Amino acid sequence: IILQLITNNILQSETNGAAGNKPEAVEVTFADFDGVLYHISNPNGDKTKVMVSISLKFYKELQAHGADELLKRVYGSFLVNPESGYNVSLLYDLENLPASKDSIVHQAGMLKRNCFASVFEKYFQFQEEGKEGENRAVIHYRDDETMYVESKKDRVTVVFSTVLSHAVLLIMHKSQEI
Repeated sequence: IILQLITNNILQSETNGAAGNKPEAVEVTFADFDGVLYHISNPNGDKTKVMVSISLKFYKELQAHGADELLKRVYGSFLVNPESGYNVSLLYDLENLPASKDSIVHQAGMLKRNCFASVFEKYFQFQEEGKEGENRAVIHYRDDETMYVESKKDRVTVVFSTVLSHAVLLIMHKSQEI
């Protein structure tokens, strides 16, 4: 759904401009189930520009595993200084999109996934090189959930540690009775 929302907003803005219509203003802020905040807007009211920003409370932990470098590699010149309150911002000039605009729009929708990708790339690289004993990645993904990533010579292990509340356990129990 998040991918669709980001993609649809950019495509709608781009399509209006390509059809000779005036681009429409966009100002959307929303969160996903992980508490990740997204903002899609026209910076400084310029309807020919669309900015996509993301705020992840655990972004510093991702940076320690190369998130900034991976995002530079994936987004290139679309990556700009983040707007206030966000960790990453992408800026698209609708009047100067390259011919591969479908791919670029798709990549914008993959922003959260690409923020995480650096952790997995790093540990799969360790595994390919046969490195063991590297510090495991610890990402405090949600308030009561932590993701651990560790490489061994023959595998990469990802563990999600979750604290279930009593209410959650009760709901799970009740659903099993049905």
